[in-house]
Amino acid sequence: MPEIEAGLRLIAEARASDPLRPVTVIAPSHLAALQLRRRLAELTSFAGVRFEPLARLAELIAAGDLAARGLRPLARPIGDLLTERVALESTSGLEGIRDLPGYVRLLRRVFRRLRQGGIRSPDDVPAEARRGRHLPEVLRLYGRFRQETSDFYDPEDILEAAARLLGAGRPAVLDDLGEVYAVGLTSPTAGEAAFLAALDQTTDYRPLALEPGRAQPAFVLAPDPASEARETVREVIAALEAGVPLHEVAIFHGADRRYPQLLREAFATAAMPCVLMPGTPASETPAGRGVLALVSLPELDYSRTAFADFLSIAPLKGYLPLEAGEVRSSVTEWDRLSREAGITHGRERWASGLHALILDRQASIEYRRHQDADANVGSFERDIAQAEQLLALFQHLADGLQTLRQPRPARSFVPEFRRLVSDYFDPEADGLDEVLEEIDQLGTVDAVGGSFSLESLGRALRANLEARYLRERGLGDGVLVADYRSAAGLRFRQVLLCGAFEGAFPSSAEGEALLEDSEWARLRQHFPHLEEGPARLQRNREAARQAVAAAGERLVWLAPLYEPASTREYYPSPLMVEAATAVDSRLQTASDLRSAAQGEGLRRGTSPLALALCGPLLDAAELRLRQAAIARRDGDIASLSSRQLRALELLRSRRGSAFTEWDGNLSQMEERDWLELHTTVSPTSLQNYATCGFRYLNGSLLRINVIEEPEERETMEPLLRGNLVHRILDRFFREQQSRGRPAAREAWTAADRNELWSLLDRELQADRERGLTGLDVFAEHELRTLRADLAEFLEADTRFRQETGAIPRAFETHIPEVSVAGITLRGIVDRIDRTPDGRRAWVIDYKTGSTYGYPRDAAADPFAGGSKLQLPVYLGAVSDAEEAVALYWFMTRKGGFEMRTYEPTPEKQQRFQELLRRILAGIRSGAFPAVPGEDRTGSFENCTFCDFDRICSRRRDEQFAAKQADPAMLPWHRVASGDET
Repeated sequence: MPEIEAGLRLIAEARASDPLRPVTVIAPSHLAALQLRRRLAELTSFAGVRFEPLARLAELIAAGDLAARGLRPLARPIGDLLTERVALESTSGLEGIRDLPGYVRLLRRVFRRLRQGGIRSPDDVPAEARRGRHLPEVLRLYGRFRQETSDFYDPEDILEAAARLLGAGRPAVLDDLGEVYAVGLTSPTAGEAAFLAALDQTTDYRPLALEPGRAQPAFVLAPDPASEARETVREVIAALEAGVPLHEVAIFHGADRRYPQLLREAFATAAMPCVLMPGTPASETPAGRGVLALVSLPELDYSRTAFADFLSIAPLKGYLPLEAGEVRSSVTEWDRLSREAGITHGRERWASGLHALILDRQASIEYRRHQDADANVGSFERDIAQAEQLLALFQHLADGLQTLRQPRPARSFVPEFRRLVSDYFDPEADGLDEVLEEIDQLGTVDAVGGSFSLESLGRALRANLEARYLRERGLGDGVLVADYRSAAGLRFRQVLLCGAFEGAFPSSAEGEALLEDSEWARLRQHFPHLEEGPARLQRNREAARQAVAAAGERLVWLAPLYEPASTREYYPSPLMVEAATAVDSRLQTASDLRSAAQGEGLRRGTSPLALALCGPLLDAAELRLRQAAIARRDGDIASLSSRQLRALELLRSRRGSAFTEWDGNLSQMEERDWLELHTTVSPTSLQNYATCGFRYLNGSLLRINVIEEPEERETMEPLLRGNLVHRILDRFFREQQSRGRPAAREAWTAADRNELWSLLDRELQADRERGLTGLDVFAEHELRTLRADLAEFLEADTRFRQETGAIPRAFETHIPEVSVAGITLRGIVDRIDRTPDGRRAWVIDYKTGSTYGYPRDAAADPFAGGSKLQLPVYLGAVSDAEEAVALYWFMTRKGGFEMRTYEPTPEKQQRFQELLRRILAGIRSGAFPAVPGEDRTGSFENCTFCDFDRICSRRRDEQFAAKQADPAMLPWHRVASGDET
């Protein structure tokens, strides 16, 4: 049997005497056919030479005959649909899983294996081979499937028909084929074997053997798959630098599904072209991902994140045609507005949330214009317009999808779904034409009376898109990247085998969940072409050896040592070990190779960082890294860029004991005007500085806005609950005040309680429309809790006023701005009570949480180390009273309805002023340390509810402890300690 190169020379020699002599070369794949044509072109012209895969050749011979017999192709959607119908007839132990989509896919795969093994009907199977737990029922279902598909032909039918036509000796077919050469055909199906046998009997048939591998081997061991992909590209660059042409380099990866994406990203990083075979699945194109996201929206109950993903990934038209006119797509603004509307999921929530947001913006416009007729309300008007457009888009889209949720015949369903896609998607979008073709193909199920619902169409479309591939480049336009099972018949000067670890190269034989191995083994005794476990493993091994044989001059083996998280070890494949043993007899096992020291022919890296410092450069990041490493080695730090220097400085500073700018020390900044307090501030912001300087820096000085993602809350959040209670009490007391109530020492009545509850119901419903109240199952409990708290608060309020004679006079009142220790303070007080003569006053701050952190003994430390500063400031609202008290009123059961009071004295006021001076001094000094507080069950005390927790160092506790002794920290320490030294 001649080898491939010898066969090509035979063809070339024959062309010398008869240039148009017909020749057929059967290739293992379209890719091999293309390369074989190019290899022959280097020897001679190839007019009259046909290069085809076996299945394509059979189709050219037999498709016309099958069509003349009234048979049609068995398209994937038709086969899937008929399998689904047959699956519903399952009995004998399979009825419990027959409704599962996974069962249908599994059954379809089993049917395909039976057909490829040569079983046309269950009657072909002898009685002794039918034994097994599920085999008899599977064979019965297979028979039903064959009956249902009797009007269609599958790939095996084409091969068998082609074999029959050759056996019939049709001269036109035989003359057209001429000499037949077959390259690298192994483990054929029953149909392929019959066709090859017919070719052997009727034509001048010559199988060509693959050349044995004679390439020089080299080995690379990388820490993980991602590093291995980068090392693969590094090897390619080295090959190109050595003069190997781009089209003479190929990468074949193991069966691990991560490698195509990892290699694609690595080549993109290095700005090198690669040809990914078989290509990019249509499901991963922008159009494919967008359509699949569209289909899934109803199933995901129109969740905000799913809808936002659809808007982000789908290549939409610049203008979307709706009933209300054209809407310009504004994904960023729509995402922001839906987040602010508190939308989580559900069509009703979208409508109610956006309506509520529009009403809120309208109310803001009215308020601004009431305050100032010339007020700028443009941002509110833009939000209203965008929210209305988003609502129109959502409703139009949801209505269109809703009509497709119920099953309908494919003849009407598929065109309507196609129109929906065409209405929204940019016609120039990458992959849209292919997606539309696959949608159209789903309509073929109409031939068997098929129907679709949106959910079933989504499953069928995903299967179609995952099997449809798009290629940006042709063979030769970049480095070939393909699965090792695609290597048969190919030849390159340099081949890299990537992902060559146990179980992936060659891939292990997958088990069959439906039928046991013993059942497949019994069937194989009667049907030798039926592929079962050992046969499949042998096929994978042969494919791996063909990948090895594809290397002409140099073969590089690459394998990872660990999983990405380093939780599992990888071991080189047996074939890689075999190749290493041939080079070094001491390397007898995978463990030997895995632990071998780096040397000639073996390169390894202890870490991704170590590998990035060696070999050809891939990108600018590696260049900067190497420059930094060289400068550090040579002591030439001055040669580094400012960016590199700052990166090194950050690492050193964070790990040291000095309080630096990387830890929040801004004292060395030349321009620190922004650190000065030019505007009035609230005591709450100053409390933040006393608690954690880093929180104050980000929130009050840098004014970093934190994006809050709406989520499916189980219960109402504490902050939202507090705001709700404050609104209710404000409205209640204002309404009572308008009626002249309450009089001195007047008790609240049951009617007052009911009125307060009515306000609660209305406000709670408004919050429910905004998605702020949590799940309905917990909302009723929340309502009962709030009612109980408000009822008990009214009783406590009655007792307080009867004891003091106080009357509520003002609510949600701005206190007069006051300058204390160089700081101008402002604030809003919840409520002010006075005696009828106005001589005594109480300033009340409602608290709906617990009393944790609030000083019980006000005499000991009324300001809690600077973390409680509100009450002294609030007293400014009643400066005209002869006697005034400020208090926190914990007005829920969680706080025990306690009051924590602050009565001013000269000593307390002096201490308060001193505390403010120290806070101001700390801020002006530029000391903003991150202070985590105590570690409480895995969460730091000061970080639990902090907006900036995610941007803090993970080692914040260790770093804070290590830097406390630095003198630059003293300005912050003095705030709470009172220490002057």
